[in-house]
Amino acid sequence: MPQVTAIYGEKVQTVEVEAGSLVGAAIAATGLPLEQPCAGRGTCGKCKILADSGLAPPDEIEFKNLTPGEMAVGNRLACRARVQDDVTVTLAPIVVYSNKIFRASNRYKKERDVPLGLAIDLGSTTVAALLTMLDNGEVCAGAASLNQQTVYGADVISRLAAATDDPADAERLHKLALASINQAVDSLKLSARIRERIERVTIVGNIAMHHLLLRLPTETLAVLPFQPVEKTAVLDASHLTEGIFPERARVMLPPLIGGFVGSDALACLAYFGFDNPPGPMAAIDLGTNGEVLVTDGERILTASTAAGPAFEGVNISCGTRAVDGAIVNARIEDGAFQFDTIADEEPVGVTGSGLLSLVHELRKAGVVEANGRIAPNAPLFADRMEKDDRGARMIPLDGDGRFFLTQWDIRELQKAKGAIRASIDILMARLGLQPDDLQRMILTGSFGGQIDVDAVLGLGMIPPVRREIVETTANGAGLGAAMFLSDDGFALGEKLAARAEQIDLDLDADFNMRFVMAMGF
Repeated sequence: MPQVTAIYGEKVQTVEVEAGSLVGAAIAATGLPLEQPCAGRGTCGKCKILADSGLAPPDEIEFKNLTPGEMAVGNRLACRARVQDDVTVTLAPIVVYSNKIFRASNRYKKERDVPLGLAIDLGSTTVAALLTMLDNGEVCAGAASLNQQTVYGADVISRLAAATDDPADAERLHKLALASINQAVDSLKLSARIRERIERVTIVGNIAMHHLLLRLPTETLAVLPFQPVEKTAVLDASHLTEGIFPERARVMLPPLIGGFVGSDALACLAYFGFDNPPGPMAAIDLGTNGEVLVTDGERILTASTAAGPAFEGVNISCGTRAVDGAIVNARIEDGAFQFDTIADEEPVGVTGSGLLSLVHELRKAGVVEANGRIAPNAPLFADRMEKDDRGARMIPLDGDGRFFLTQWDIRELQKAKGAIRASIDILMARLGLQPDDLQRMILTGSFGGQIDVDAVLGLGMIPPVRREIVETTANGAGLGAAMFLSDDGFALGEKLAARAEQIDLDLDADFNMRFVMAMGF
């Protein structure tokens, strides 16, 4: 049987595979990180690897997604290239730019007798680790890594399908979750002496992440009524964490709320004070899955909606994760685009926040119509527009013709914002709330924490609330998880889980109508 040797930095792993196997499947078996946002369907072209001889010739998908220069030096797509003989592949290092990475205090280094805690936010895309002081709950530092489960796709549905279809994939997804947590903790760069002071760990995540981590059956998450097999708190999960944390550390998972509303949303409820609100308020955790939380001051309603991966730059023709050169903000000045990029590098693609900002600017300029269509006689860029092979318009973002914003990209954004808006409208309607009733509107998550609020309001992703009540924060779930490290905090989480009501949007008769109406700009 052929051997596939995968190299990721200083790590080298070798596995045997059947001839004809996909390289991507072999890499998944090694446990090394590989991004496959489209779950290996060959539609995103982002799972590039560097390979020596031993692979079958490229197919038409690879010719479409790889330049002649890339092919010449040995670049291939892991989801398409098939193994014929022994092969060595080199994986590109995955750099995570996250607003969940920070250092707020060095007290944990100075006060050596104080026990420490770790709060883990196991997100679908980003895994965050927060170091806290257990004497007073102070959060001292945060770090983040990519969730290595993305080798099975950017969305949780692809991962659940893989786990349901094959027990070996389910076990691999469990181990990839552990590897991602370990990588996030390692990113804190703690000395051995400091790590030994860790006495408590809490892990929060959406229901899919929760079940895959705990090796729970996933079948019920993929069919109506989309409910978890177990919602109660796990008071000791140390047997599942395989030596990641010190032996004496108690690893706990807070309870879940309901169908696809997990303990990450519960952590947001705790951190944002939904147990004792000043009045009507709402919070939205924006990401691949959008959790929507609304209270009228008494009742707490929650819901989850599959916003899709557009907010992560996935399924966007020029989309990218947050890397050097990723566009995060856009302006139109003197008839031309001006971009803000990570590290002020030359643009390499558009992130979710960049996409939102870009479409908002085009909408204000009349280039994009209220229904999302690129105007055929646009006042700007009309002479530069091109059409794709389906006849849809494309707007060039640079002078070299490297990047285009396509009609399909705008439709992806419309679906994502439509799902979010329809969800919050339904919860507010159930509580009899109008936009002016809200006293706080919080946008959180890696995407929500860096979003352009004017673009969010301008495109109608959220109801037309007062601009001054809108807040953004990156770490709602992680900071809530840090609260759960104390006995009182964990008890608060259990009370909120029992109190919060989960609304099944798929059973709401108005959802489809509201979704379609909310797709407009």
